[in-house]
This record gives sequence, C-alpha cells and structure tokens, in this order.
Amino acid sequence: MKDGLLGDTIRQARMDNKMTQEQLAEAINISPTHMKHIESEHRKPSVDVLFSLADVLNFSMDAMLMETQSTGHAKRVNEINLLMNKCTDEELDIFLAALRELMKQKR
Repeated sequence: MKDGLLGDTIRQARMDNKMTQEQLAEAINISPTHMKHIESEHRKPSVDVLFSLADVLNFSMDAMLMETQSTGHAKRVNEINLLMNKCTDEELDIFLAALRELMKQKR
C-alpha cells in the first residue's frame, strides 16, 4: 500500500461522515490518540479496528486497502457506497438498472 493512502482514506471518510477524530475513536472503542496515529500513519490499525472503521464509516474494505486504483477513484467509489447505503431497495434497483445500461453503452 502506498504510504499515506490508508490514513488519508480513513481521514476523508471520517470527514465525509462529519465526524471528529474523537467521535470516531469513541464509536470504534479506541483512544483519540490512537485514532490520530492511525490517520497520520504512525501506527497501523489492527484487523479488528479496520473492520470497525469500515462498519462505522460505511466504507468498503476494498476501497480502503487497494492501491491499484487512484485515490480519486477510491474516493468516488466510497462516495457512491455512502449514498447507496442510504437508498431504499427501490432506489437501488433504479441505480442498478441505470448503471447496467451505462455499461452496455460503454461496450
């Protein structure tokens, strides 16, 4: 993983969710200092903390961990995931149909 990518990605997801480091730390049951160290890349989070972060931030583990895509791409995927988590089943069906049609036209 590229240096800084995980910490930057977590920080952006936290900010997208309008949370402070202290609020996020409390939500995942770690100290605010530990949260600060994770975002600044001074410490790597445990697997349990990563899963908690993904759950609280409505964040895909793939987007959090994969460096094969650009940071901009990962941010867009995360934004889509955050929005989709707020959709009803009917809205998700509409989104899927539109996305499938877009992908057909792309080919």
